[in-house]
Amino acid sequence: MADVTRGRWKHAQEYERNYWRGRAREIEDGGSQLDWYGWRADQLSLLLGGLDASAVVSGDSRVLEIGSGPVGVSSFLSAGTRVAIDPLAAFYSADSALIDQRSDSTVYLAGMGEDLPFATGTFDLLIMENCIDHVRDVDSVMTEISRVLRSGGLLYFTVNVRTTVGRLVHRTLSRARIDGGHPHSFNVAGARSLLAPSVFELLYSRVGNYREALFEDLASPEWKTRLKGLIGVSEFLVTLVAARR
Repeated sequence: MADVTRGRWKHAQEYERNYWRGRAREIEDGGSQLDWYGWRADQLSLLLGGLDASAVVSGDSRVLEIGSGPVGVSSFLSAGTRVAIDPLAAFYSADSALIDQRSDSTVYLAGMGEDLPFATGTFDLLIMENCIDHVRDVDSVMTEISRVLRSGGLLYFTVNVRTTVGRLVHRTLSRARIDGGHPHSFNVAGARSLLAPSVFELLYSRVGNYREALFEDLASPEWKTRLKGLIGVSEFLVTLVAARR
């Protein structure tokens, strides 16, 4: 998959900054906290337990989260080493409203998934929660993921996808910067193809329901959300767990 221009990626990063500025002010005004991260961590622990892989989130295991946002799923795990890396780490760290839920045991670093500052085979678990469509160079990120995971290490990967037609419509919107925050767009097959069989053994796959996402969008009180449904770009989640060969 081709990368996007630096200008397009920087535009997406500014979109993210603006989004999180708004969320920070909502929190300060008494709005909902960022407890979503803790809930997702609980769901991940349950999922890995069902795969007899609980060891990668406990004890002396080493966990890396790429594109963690201000807090990250990794902050709520009990692994011995937890590292969260994000291009906007310095921006997040400057706003207490965004980072109050962080764990002191998690190391937060500024960096990009295309160039991870870690030795080959460092981590037992790599988390990438709905981030791959935000990066600049998808192929480089996937290469780095496979490099820093040890043999037998696990990748937990999620991404919002669209139907094949919806992906084509969204690509047009993204290139026109109407959807500024998502430089890339995937359908189910495209998301799965990122985990090359020669590199990863797929252990778990779950695909959300497009019709449910569509009806939810159409019933939304917000006109922009309803418009997503009307033009066919409603998103649904793909969740994958794979072992590094």
